[in-house]
Amino acid sequence: MRKLPVDISIFSELRQLDYVYVDKTEYMYHMITQGHRYFLSRPRRFGKSLLVSTLKEILSGRKELFNDLWISTSDYHWNKYGIILLDFSFMKAESIEEFEKKLQDELIVIARSYNITLHYDYVDSMLRQLILMLFEQYGQVAILIDEYDSPILHSLHNSLLATKIRDKIQQFFGIIKATASQVKFAFITGVSSFAKAGLFSGINDLQIITLDKNFAAICGYTDSEVDIYLKEYIATWADAINMSYNNLRDKIQSWYNGYSFGHNVRKVYNPFSLMKAIRTQEFENFWFQSGTPTFLVEMLKKEYKTFDPEYMTATKDFLSLFDVDTIPPLSLMFQAGYVTITGYDDITQEYILSYPNREVTVSFQKYLLAVFTHTNPTTIQQLMLQLLNALNNQDIERAITVMQNIFAHIPYQLHINQERFYHSLLIMICLGAGIQFHAEYSTSHGRIDLIMELSNIIYITEIKFNSTAQDALSQIENRRYYERFSTTKKHIILLGLSFNREPHNFSIDYATKPLSPDHHTQ
Repeated sequence: MRKLPVDISIFSELRQLDYVYVDKTEYMYHMITQGHRYFLSRPRRFGKSLLVSTLKEILSGRKELFNDLWISTSDYHWNKYGIILLDFSFMKAESIEEFEKKLQDELIVIARSYNITLHYDYVDSMLRQLILMLFEQYGQVAILIDEYDSPILHSLHNSLLATKIRDKIQQFFGIIKATASQVKFAFITGVSSFAKAGLFSGINDLQIITLDKNFAAICGYTDSEVDIYLKEYIATWADAINMSYNNLRDKIQSWYNGYSFGHNVRKVYNPFSLMKAIRTQEFENFWFQSGTPTFLVEMLKKEYKTFDPEYMTATKDFLSLFDVDTIPPLSLMFQAGYVTITGYDDITQEYILSYPNREVTVSFQKYLLAVFTHTNPTTIQQLMLQLLNALNNQDIERAITVMQNIFAHIPYQLHINQERFYHSLLIMICLGAGIQFHAEYSTSHGRIDLIMELSNIIYITEIKFNSTAQDALSQIENRRYYERFSTTKKHIILLGLSFNREPHNFSIDYATKPLSPDHHTQ
């Protein structure tokens, strides 16, 4: 079997060293032959750099690298372009002068690879000269810019610097417009679009394909691609752990699939995590561990009152909204890959958003709780395990103590005097602990606040704020919420919770009533 790529994003190396390559060349053929200028936003480690590298080899006319791939059987012309490939992820800077110097140095390196000497000191003039001289050699020029927004995102803690870098990049892009007759193809990638900031206004006829259904699967792997390219590897893994292929396949899907870049399009797997999982034969939070979203979490911490993790909707324009001083948490979460599109409301014309898969759901909640409680993720992980063990052992008192420990660490100013706030945080705890749950569960007698379902136990939970736990338990009994589960063989525990918050004092009261396995009458 071919080697599995995890950290390789150079197409020529991947092909020459016999790594698995999931063929995306049909998308690239359509891009090159049906348009001229494109922008694509995708989360980090989602295959953008490999896509750019593959485009470079196609535009370089290296047909020999594409034997047995879709494009080799097409009518593609294989004409050579003069190529300017810039990776902005290497241009993070602490000043505008440093950023410009890095950009200049990179242009000089590219020019030297074509035996061209640049005679200007200004970035814009250097780019223009390089384009014109490459056009003289090749008759057509392609510009490929990967992770264009990396220097801006790196500088967001300094809004003045971030604005200067953004404006310089916009000016740089203006040269692409000024040399439109020479630049026959341009492709730009990033995590965030900054589209509303006018950053791309300098590029004529730019097609933003981030939510274009025709390119929804250009990065990431679809289920059919997993079955074509990775079946043998999954079968080997299944044999190693004595699990059926189908069961393992389902588990892989729940952990790493689920990203949708548009409405009614094929879902895709996170390619980085999927490859890591198959190679190590382990289920871990590979993608989340590869980069901590400190900036995002700090923003959510400040703006938690405007963010509802249970109900997330947004228009298409809102999802692309991003500027140095205008960064809605939900927009950033979508662009960074922590939520994805799960539906569409035809009436409001809004996308419905949610967490894409188990990897992101569990990891993000743990990290968010760690920030809210001013503890570290390791401590939160330990508390989550303690909570899960207590609930599994029906040790309610211990479970409440763990919850109390978690909630007590949340600073007073972050608390909201509403039942909804504690309901949301309790759901966050369930997600972080990996507890299967159902929130706002409707029955013929009313709506249950929360159902926590473990392997052998179901907790039917009612939540109150500044009331009594007995009132919460009585509501469960009086409305006979448990009848909905009359056919289950699991133990059922009725659990009333009351969150009581006063200045400088916080407590959780509880009242419980277990029902026997044949409960289902009292």
